[in-house]
Amino acid sequence: MVSGKNIAVAASVTAVVAGISYLAYFDYKRRNDPKFRRKLKRSRKKAEKTAEKISGDASLDEINSQALELLNIIAQEKLPESPEEKEKFFMAQVSRGEALCGAGPSGYADAACRFFQALKVYPNPVELVMIYQKTTPDIVFKLVMAMMAQEVQQKQARYFDVFPPEDKHVRIKDKNKKESKKQAKSDDAKEVVVPNRALFTTKEFAEGDVVYEEDSVVSTLLPCAQNGQFCHHCLRKVPEAVDAAKEDDSEAKEGGLEEQEPAAEKQEPSKSSAFECDKCHESVYCSEKCRQDAYDAYHQYLCPSSSSSTAREFAELAKKTHELAPVLIAKFFGILVDREKKKELARALGVSEKQKTEADEYTTWEHLESMRYLELIPTASDAQVLRKLGELMSNSVPGLNEFVTSERYSMLKGKLDYNAYAVHGSDVPKETESTHVSDTMRDDHVAGAVGISLYLISSHITHDCDPNVQIVFPEGTDKAAIKALKPIAADEELHISFVDPSLDVETRRKQLQSSYRISCKCAKCEADLKAAEATPTVNADTIDPMDDSTPSFAAVAASPSPATAAAAFNSEHEKKFAEATLEQSEQAAEQAAESESPEQPEQAAEQAAEQDVEQDAEQDAEQDAEQEKPSAQDSE
Repeated sequence: MVSGKNIAVAASVTAVVAGISYLAYFDYKRRNDPKFRRKLKRSRKKAEKTAEKISGDASLDEINSQALELLNIIAQEKLPESPEEKEKFFMAQVSRGEALCGAGPSGYADAACRFFQALKVYPNPVELVMIYQKTTPDIVFKLVMAMMAQEVQQKQARYFDVFPPEDKHVRIKDKNKKESKKQAKSDDAKEVVVPNRALFTTKEFAEGDVVYEEDSVVSTLLPCAQNGQFCHHCLRKVPEAVDAAKEDDSEAKEGGLEEQEPAAEKQEPSKSSAFECDKCHESVYCSEKCRQDAYDAYHQYLCPSSSSSTAREFAELAKKTHELAPVLIAKFFGILVDREKKKELARALGVSEKQKTEADEYTTWEHLESMRYLELIPTASDAQVLRKLGELMSNSVPGLNEFVTSERYSMLKGKLDYNAYAVHGSDVPKETESTHVSDTMRDDHVAGAVGISLYLISSHITHDCDPNVQIVFPEGTDKAAIKALKPIAADEELHISFVDPSLDVETRRKQLQSSYRISCKCAKCEADLKAAEATPTVNADTIDPMDDSTPSFAAVAASPSPATAAAAFNSEHEKKFAEATLEQSEQAAEQAAESESPEQPEQAAEQAAEQDVEQDAEQDAEQDAEQEKPSAQDSE
């Protein structure tokens, strides 16, 4: 097999021979071709002007302008794909750049182009940039950096034209961008408009339709679900057969030595151990594929029983913070490295990749940069996690320590806090104080959360307390589907609820403000507030429990959330009824206490004497009347 050193030597010899041949051809054309001489003279003047532009104290705007011109010049140059071709191309570009730098300021612009092209095929760009900074003229280094920045801006400018792919039937649109040219011209050209991007449909959908499906970028189980019942990679519920095998295994252990299986039978691996990490035995997977994929991508770094103690220390530190962000970020970088390795291996083996789209030219990191995020202040625990993360992955991800600064780590946490979703599952254990995490996740609480996951497309869906779509997980994994809750027209904005929409308006608003810094003014919030203001208050001092003039249920039920409003109304009415009843009971008790006072016997005796006198008078009157009445015999 040809070694890398032999390839390098062969490439150097080839470059020297090609250079000598080109010099001979150049000298011949310069002596015998008038057109070539005129073209050479124009090129020399252009190079001199370029050198004047970038030499001396060139401003940042001038450097950026020149960098943009250089990018347009090399735009048609095709980059190699195989590792051998990349190595030859890299050495040729660096050699050419060094020679041009030696020619003086007139060669600086072209030298920057060569160094820039070499940078694009080098496996560790950060390392090469540091070498450029130490070995190239300052103006050349500034040009290379400006070219990198301009290229990033160009890619970002066309990002939303190619992503999401057309087969997802959605597009990301800036709501603040003027749709018509006439409207844009009529506005002040100097006005700075902050982008307000959201996800819109490109076709109609009926209620219940699935708008699109999407795989997660990175996900992890919640601590309460890390009980051996859920897959640590795809978050799927581990098959019942595996659970049964685990129960049989545990029962055998509890049964003591007398009930254990014979040694010959014990040597066979159980169904449960087949899908566990064979090193730490803590991470459980639903299939052998999930176990292998997890190990290749990130578990090789995070396995607590690896040869290094750093993984165990990192896990303990992340647990103390009660955050999943450290684990998600570590997994994220592991996944990035694994994807690039697989791409390089496919190219080296000549394996044809799937049909590429324009969106495939963007890396996962570039997708991540397009997301909104919360600005967070770095904490002391963040610094500890970042330092331990560098120790954990620096050998496998060269340049990670230089790339992931404290500010960039906080930005990653802010993107996870704003864009991550709760993954719902079945039979999820309840969260306890020890398994509680402080990470924010979009959760409408239609089911229990088993994990947390990040998605490239769905992160652009905006919030509304009366959403038109809902995130669901039809396969029981972290693969998401966006389902229509009501008919959706073409070019209609998609909304999802970041919080439980059945909560009362004040609670919803407080959660949205504290978690996402959103001051919600959706139609549902406005209607709920008006309904609350229209509901009359009842004075507990004057309430009559049997009075029908209290606020009617219909008035409260007019709220867009009648169930919540009715519950609040009934609770308040019952409270006031109890208070009024208690007050009447107290009054009756006071009257009873007064009736038992010492003055009561004397008053009762006087009343009894008066009643006796009245009764005697009535009896005398009746007797007189009887005496005066004529008898029957007298009347005859």
